[in-house]
Order: sequence, then C-alpha cells, then structure tokens
Amino acid sequence: ACHGPDYKGNGLVPALAGRSPSYLVRQLYDFQNGTRGGPGADMMHPETANLDYTKRLDIAAYLASLSP
Repeated sequence: ACHGPDYKGNGLVPALAGRSPSYLVRQLYDFQNGTRGGPGADMMHPETANLDYTKRLDIAAYLASLSP
C-alpha cells in the first residue's frame, strides 16, 4: 500500500515499478544496513531486516519487470 497501486508511487513514497534493478538492490541494502534515510526510511528497516542477497535480487528483478 505504501508504494501505491502497482508500485507506481503514492505521494511522498516513490514509484518502484520499472526502476533499475541495481538501484533497487542498492536501496534495499542501504535500508537493511541503516544507511538510507529520508521520509519513510524507518518503516523500511524492519521490512528489509531479514533479506539476503538472493531475496533482494528477486525483489529487484520483479519490480524492474513492471511497467512504470
């Protein structure tokens, strides 16, 4: 719900659909390690806490495959 219908954004929360896979993997990694800040970052920390590299890649591949 935070990233809007079809992951196309929702107000201050950015769109994820169609983003670069490398960008998405990096953002997930940074949220997980607490180096990513900004609005909504605190909500992402628990969402990414248990993601391993393979899961980050899977999520990024799926989101990148969606139409922006």
